[in-house]
Amino acid sequence: MQYTLSFYNQSRRPKKPERLFYCLMPDREACGRLVRFIDGFFAENDIRGSRLKTERLHMTLHHIGDFKRLSTALLYRAKLAGKAVSEGQVELRLCSIRSFPPAPNKPNRRPLVLLGDGQRLRTLFHTLGHAMRTNRFEAADDFEPHVTLSYSPQFVPVQAIEPIRFVAKDFVLIHSRLGLTQYEVIDRWPLGT
Repeated sequence: MQYTLSFYNQSRRPKKPERLFYCLMPDREACGRLVRFIDGFFAENDIRGSRLKTERLHMTLHHIGDFKRLSTALLYRAKLAGKAVSEGQVELRLCSIRSFPPAPNKPNRRPLVLLGDGQRLRTLFHTLGHAMRTNRFEAADDFEPHVTLSYSPQFVPVQAIEPIRFVAKDFVLIHSRLGLTQYEVIDRWPLGT
């Protein structure tokens, strides 16, 4: 008798396949508004490309890093940093859309993003960055708040849209398994009123 074993092709995964980041995720109602916008915009502008799954829509606050594996100590420090943040709820206002430049090794995968901003969002970003540095992580000094909708070869110039608003009542620590398009929520922290 002959047996065949099949394994997932690990060659597609990067050398550091475990990514950690903090983000804001829209609630179910906001996801519905985002999906309706995406469907309408894609149809009106004949956009082709892979759309992000609804459960992966998010606004990254800080990228912690990409790792070969996630150690207990690393996760502990990341949770300490998140727990140290005490901020109010954040109203997100997404008011324009555009394509970001593609990665050099992926010229046909331009991120199509909604851009947003807000003072409370900036305050949360800086407070979380300080907590990360306190827990021995590097943290960016500034960011361009955005929600990635899809990856497409088409270029979309910046244009205003009817604002899409939602209130973030918490922020989350995500473990992304690169190459597998899987997200796992490691922890979540409420944002006060």
